[in-house]
Amino acid sequence: MDDLDKRILTQIQTALPVAERPFDALAERLGLSPDNLLTRIRRLASVGVIRRIGPVFDSGQLGYISTLVAAKVPADRVEDVAAHVNRLPGVTHNYERRGAYNLWFTLTAPSRRDLESALEHLRRRPELKDLHSLPAEARYKIRATFDLTGAAPVPSERAPGVGPGGPAVPLSEKQKALVRAVQDGLPVEREPFAEAARRTGWTVPQILEQMRTWLAAGVVRRFGAVLRHREAGVLANGMAVFQVDAGNADAAGRALAAHAEVTHCYRRRALPDFPHNLYAMVHGRSEDEVRVTAAGMADEVRAAARDVLFSAREFKKTSMRYFTEGEAAPPNDT
Repeated sequence: MDDLDKRILTQIQTALPVAERPFDALAERLGLSPDNLLTRIRRLASVGVIRRIGPVFDSGQLGYISTLVAAKVPADRVEDVAAHVNRLPGVTHNYERRGAYNLWFTLTAPSRRDLESALEHLRRRPELKDLHSLPAEARYKIRATFDLTGAAPVPSERAPGVGPGGPAVPLSEKQKALVRAVQDGLPVEREPFAEAARRTGWTVPQILEQMRTWLAAGVVRRFGAVLRHREAGVLANGMAVFQVDAGNADAAGRALAAHAEVTHCYRRRALPDFPHNLYAMVHGRSEDEVRVTAAGMADEVRAAARDVLFSAREFKKTSMRYFTEGEAAPPNDT
């Protein structure tokens, strides 16, 4: 990538407007012609730097329940068990990490009952007896955006430490149809909402108004590009975990979230053999840089214990798909 590519990628994550021709507006900001910008964006998407472009929905405000799951899996069974986990439709991220708890994945379901059913399905697997659901008790930051001109995450506003997110917003069937039409991303065209309008029966002005309303309410966390950060040049990231006093956890969580290197920050319950209650995804140019950052953060919040869990293997990384047929049903393994 050249410097202009990096400028485009930095801007397109957070500065893409909700407009009939959003790429025209971004091209003007960057001093490019729309055709030149679209050519570059298509190339960056074709080589895998851009995963998708469009709205990033807040699953909780769509009525979904999410959790982070930690499991201890025998080393020689990790790959097979990960494939079993990946068959659940609500699993979007699944990693082998270095540590006693070596399989970590996110699980999202349309209801708490569906979530518990999926967890019970997983626990029937002999290798997943030591499995723990760790839902967020408080969310301090969730904003995976990166300034590629400086190779650090873009600073963002932080959610207060009062809960895992906003309340669910009731949606009509028409609104759910719109979510389905745009959740996989918009085409890289001058008028990217035209296809969604054709599929749903909404007009483009109606879609734009709804998107702006959802953005204001937090149903859409941001509108822009989702990157594959390693392909974009942010080469290292680790799940940094900290043990802090319960009475200081929210203040510590907000302090961790203030760091530009942190894209996600949550409070979760501690386990008897894993006493950490604050989790932060820390990004950098190398694992050593991430370790140094995490060590400084631990000193800042006076953590009694800390660790950084780096990925050994990535088994799945995709976006959640909402309101799909059969989404709640665990696979019928035979």
